[in-house]
Amino acid sequence: MRKTLWLGTLALAVLGWALAQGHGDHGHGHGHHGERLFHRLAVADAREALVRVLDEDGKELGRFTVPSPARLYPLPGGQYVLAVHREANAVSLLWGGLRLEDHGDHKDLKPENPYVAATLRTGPKPTHVFVGGERLAVFHDGDGTVALFDLKRLGLDFSPRLIATGGADHGAPALLGEALLVGSLERGQVEVYTLGGTRVTALPQACPRLHGEAVLGGVAAFGCADGVLLVERRGQGFAGRKVPNPPGTPEGVRVGTLTSHPRYPFFVGNFGQGLALIDPKEGRLEALSLPARPVAFGFDPEGEALYVLTEDGRFHELDPVGRRVVGSLEAVSPRAQGAPAPGMALGHGVAYLTDPARGQVVRVDLEGWKVAARWEVGGAPSAVALFEVEGVEH
Repeated sequence: MRKTLWLGTLALAVLGWALAQGHGDHGHGHGHHGERLFHRLAVADAREALVRVLDEDGKELGRFTVPSPARLYPLPGGQYVLAVHREANAVSLLWGGLRLEDHGDHKDLKPENPYVAATLRTGPKPTHVFVGGERLAVFHDGDGTVALFDLKRLGLDFSPRLIATGGADHGAPALLGEALLVGSLERGQVEVYTLGGTRVTALPQACPRLHGEAVLGGVAAFGCADGVLLVERRGQGFAGRKVPNPPGTPEGVRVGTLTSHPRYPFFVGNFGQGLALIDPKEGRLEALSLPARPVAFGFDPEGEALYVLTEDGRFHELDPVGRRVVGSLEAVSPRAQGAPAPGMALGHGVAYLTDPARGQVVRVDLEGWKVAARWEVGGAPSAVALFEVEGVEH
């Protein structure tokens, strides 16, 4: 889908997206040959070095001691979750147990026990993670190396290639086609590397206190203290341009986390007590206020809506085109200052939220727009990620 979608119209984006996704009846949970979506959930404790795997009814299928408390990231294909253990200088790959057997016109689900497939000491202080296409990049704050994994080889080979960058920093990696972009917080700049590790260039635009990254079509965006830096390929090289914060932006309000969906021609970032919509074509940042500060936000897989969990414990559905909140639910405990953050995982028609204060995982039915279940898991469940596959169960 590298068609630089933002250049086209929204209609073109939606059409291209629909073609890339194949048949569009995932939302109802049924495909061809009685295929349906199967979920499992990885839940990491904020205080203990523990990850649990739950089934879609909240039953615990496994609990694993890991090197240190984890942050979790779902990987493409829905069968693995990456756990990042910053304090222990390690990452691990969790196998969810949703094995698929391919029969050409359909896939059979062969459920297995989940397990930790690999634990790797990739480098000091692995922190920011970026998944792009068939690759996964993990930045090590301790020495500035990036571990680059080939996702096609997961299960066969878990060893990454290490790329050295400009040195220890709080880094934000992004993959743009066959290039690795690395933004650094202390240096406030973006550098470009080949996937073989050769440094190509450093962009001249300053991006003070750089934090947060996302890619949309052929454009990468990085959050800066004073706006958002957009980077795109120009001929053989790369060009950057800055979208400034709007006039009158309060001190300390900035974009520090970014996301996107190919269905929409804009990036979404956090912005004080609200969100920012950054349109790369118009070069404009538009602020959208919310009832409380966002803790987590993202699009559902289909891109039908934008979902936001705010510090007051409410879960909101936003219409990204109409730029407005269309629904809100009382979902989890409000977040106290310094307390573990609740987490959010979005699947087709379902969201899973964690409530560290109550030791619960909350399942939200997105189509019925209601809290469908609250599961007692104990401890302080915080990070959460979804295993999701489509198949036939015999």
